[in-house]
Amino acid sequence: MSVFNLPRLHFGGTARTSLPTGPRSGLVDIITNTALTDSGPFPVGRPAREYHEYLVDRGPRYDAAGRPCPDGVFSATAGWNFGGSGHFAIDATITGVERETGRLDPNDPLVGRCVDVWGHHNEYLATTVNRARVFDVDPTAADTMTLVVGQFGFGRAGRSHDVGYAVSGQVAGTSPPRWQNPDHVPDVGEHFLAAELSRSMVYQFVVEEPRWLDGTSPAVEHLKAAAGDGLVVQFALSHMSPPTAPDTPNLWRLRGTIAPWRAAELRTHPAGRLLVPCGERTGLHTLSVDVTPTHVTFNLITAVPRPWRGGDLLLRTVESDELVATVPEKVHEHALTSGIVTVPAASGARAANDQALRVVRLDGHGHPVELLREVELNVQSDDAALVLDHTDGTPEHDARVTFRAFLRGRPHPVAPVVRSRHDLLAIGEVDVDGTGLGGFTVRGLRAGVARVELGLHGVVAVRVLPDDWELDDIPEQDVTFELVHEKVLAYYELVSSFMRTEVFSLADRCKVETYATLMWQMCDPRNKGKTYYMPPTRDLSAPKARLLLKYLRRQQQRAPRPIAAETSWTPPLTTRAALIAALRQAVTLELAVMLQYLYAAYSVPTYGVGAAWVREGRWTAEQLELACGDGGQTLHTGIRGGLLGVAREEMAHYLVVNNILMAVGEPFHVPEVDFTTINARLPLPVDFALEPLHLGSVQRFIAIEEPHDERPSGGPYRSLSELYRAIRDGLTWVPDLFAVERGRGGGEHHLFLRESIDTIHPDYQFEVDDLSSALFAVDFVTEQGEGGVLPSVGDPGPSHHDTFRRIADLLMTEHLRGGGGQWHPAHPVLRNPTTGTGPGVGQPVTDPDTARIMALFNRSYYLMLLLTAQHFAERPDTSLRRSELMNAAIDVMTGMMRPLAELLVTLPSGVPGRTAGPSFELPQPPVPVSRPDVARRRIAREFADLAARCRQDDRVPDRVAGISAHLAARFGGPPC
Repeated sequence: MSVFNLPRLHFGGTARTSLPTGPRSGLVDIITNTALTDSGPFPVGRPAREYHEYLVDRGPRYDAAGRPCPDGVFSATAGWNFGGSGHFAIDATITGVERETGRLDPNDPLVGRCVDVWGHHNEYLATTVNRARVFDVDPTAADTMTLVVGQFGFGRAGRSHDVGYAVSGQVAGTSPPRWQNPDHVPDVGEHFLAAELSRSMVYQFVVEEPRWLDGTSPAVEHLKAAAGDGLVVQFALSHMSPPTAPDTPNLWRLRGTIAPWRAAELRTHPAGRLLVPCGERTGLHTLSVDVTPTHVTFNLITAVPRPWRGGDLLLRTVESDELVATVPEKVHEHALTSGIVTVPAASGARAANDQALRVVRLDGHGHPVELLREVELNVQSDDAALVLDHTDGTPEHDARVTFRAFLRGRPHPVAPVVRSRHDLLAIGEVDVDGTGLGGFTVRGLRAGVARVELGLHGVVAVRVLPDDWELDDIPEQDVTFELVHEKVLAYYELVSSFMRTEVFSLADRCKVETYATLMWQMCDPRNKGKTYYMPPTRDLSAPKARLLLKYLRRQQQRAPRPIAAETSWTPPLTTRAALIAALRQAVTLELAVMLQYLYAAYSVPTYGVGAAWVREGRWTAEQLELACGDGGQTLHTGIRGGLLGVAREEMAHYLVVNNILMAVGEPFHVPEVDFTTINARLPLPVDFALEPLHLGSVQRFIAIEEPHDERPSGGPYRSLSELYRAIRDGLTWVPDLFAVERGRGGGEHHLFLRESIDTIHPDYQFEVDDLSSALFAVDFVTEQGEGGVLPSVGDPGPSHHDTFRRIADLLMTEHLRGGGGQWHPAHPVLRNPTTGTGPGVGQPVTDPDTARIMALFNRSYYLMLLLTAQHFAERPDTSLRRSELMNAAIDVMTGMMRPLAELLVTLPSGVPGRTAGPSFELPQPPVPVSRPDVARRRIAREFADLAARCRQDDRVPDRVAGISAHLAARFGGPPC
């Protein structure tokens, strides 16, 4: 099958690679992963900024046109994209639908539709818009630029919730570069990146289980019938645009083909009979052919420069010199078929099965000039981009490399000569079966880069990571931030500025402590095949990853230990005012339920506290796993993690409903949630309260998220489900609602979105700019709350309602398993704790020391809401992901509110036998300031003062003051 078979979908556009060029500088010791200067290793204790300045100053330097210039914008040492993110993306559309050989159907609905590559769904962050990745296996060379794609789809027109994908599916493994041509683009000029600008490469991957989502295209139906084992996607990158500014992604010309695939073919290497150049600069490059008695198909994707002026190309047999096929000189006219050219077979096609092939052209005297010759025994491996851990002397870290052997394009049971010209590797015995499928093991003996040769033309690029096994001998109690920074983190910040400029500096202890769990999960060796794996260079050894896990465990051990109305009826939403009021109620509800779920989650002890309770006999190991999972080592996070996951999704709901409000011309709404009065103000007959995790609180949560099938005729609504049904109807009934321009829906983000959304709508980012997107936003919120609303492929994941029912079942089962004995899964926190006094204001916390911590928490909560409101006041239609204000709000939630809440639930409340908890009381309304410069100075002062107050209490974790001081400095405040 492969691209030689019909139907074929051809696509074209541009590709964007953001490969970090720092490791290519020549100043990286890949034996030890050490950043170098001309005088030796750069001290890891020095700021990374100093090393980056050194690389830039070292030069040589070039101007924007790539010419030598003493003060040019580019430094050859730092490279043209030192701050590269490792992302890979394409902007492409279907350019041709070929259901009959050589005939393109211009009327198929797919023509002009989008072709997309995405990354894997990130279960830890629950994201959409996940990017594919690009990395160098061998940073000392330019020919191992490998892609990792997680998801592929085509057929989208605009946003997928308007016109969705026709086909999508998951992609596994890496895609090494194939058929690289260093001279594909001639005459690129005198540019310091001439070698990059002139080259091309081919990539291929397979979608083994495509999801057929939309059959309105005849080509899709044809493809579905022909795709026995899946789809193959082949594309070429060429004609890289010269960069004009440093730290910008590279843009490439992209063209490719989608076709049926069979499992007997390779996933990442083009199928067919392989022909390679006979010598230097023949004018043609590598191609493959498929010969049948009636026609011959050529895969010329990067073989022929355009325009070609060398005459017709003649495919002939080597021994008998019989003509097999002729490709006309004007092969550039086949650009719309991405270089896939089918021509009639000549009489020599009968002899082609038993003889090698060659491609010739005729010179001016009619004499044949041989350009390409067939590689008769072609051995290739899909495992051609290999990153190995240094051996520890056992087979555990050996890698199995599989290959396929083909004789003149057909599987052949021949074991090739497998060898490496380096002493870095030990290669095991080669085996092969009757179909030409074979393999061998590779062991990394010494750190470095090597190539394994499979016969004459197959190559496996291998990198062996540094010998870091001594790190496994470091006791967990000795793993400090300073040690982790020295042994693991510093190197990555030295060789690339992406983390420091786009995420956070790995030298910021407060940030590393705050995100220790996330860092381990992203660096977990089990995720090395995922696009979201960190570092994107994939050169983190297993011992270094385990050092991060020890650091996580150490952080958990440092966790604090305990010290001892009826609503009036509401008519249907048929007016703008009623609909806006309901949307504001929905925003208030989403924030209120999020705070409830957070409070219940914080009331459950952290894993570190729970582990101590197991040692003390208060909990069993099974109860620890039930409550806290395994402490972040995997996705098994227990009841605590389940509650936090639901709360995070409620934060997304809070933002997306606000996006609907803003799209109809209303301001971003920041409600004040007072749990002593909220029940009298909301249209739900459910008791809202801050209380610990127990069966009663979970039953309240179940009632809030309870799905109801019938549409409400009015209020009070029995659940969030009914409120959103009313809002959905109101959006369709009220005319002329939307005032925002299309494409400026605002609030763009992609966190806390499930794989079920990412599978069908990987482009979704909360945008609302018309009725369609508003209805989808409501359906998205309802889907996560009650489930069964949006179409999905496979398991859509548990709804919030399902999650709470499961938690209730777990709590009841544990209660019964203990014979009715009491198991307390939560700290004995107060219900509706408050710093106020007087009747009807909740349960006051009278312990003065604890009240001071509550005040710090409430001020952090206020600043989080203020940062969010300020973002939407300034730039409501810009990315939340790239907003310094929104990213700061996330830092506050994660690095300040969470540790303060986890401390509060262990502190005395003043009520005997009861501990305190976060009250989420606002010291003042979070009102944004119209002038951004004034707002930032105000925010900086707030954080500077809060940092100083945090430092006055030694019970407050250091990272809370650290984050506050960091944000004060970021927003222009005085040093703290």
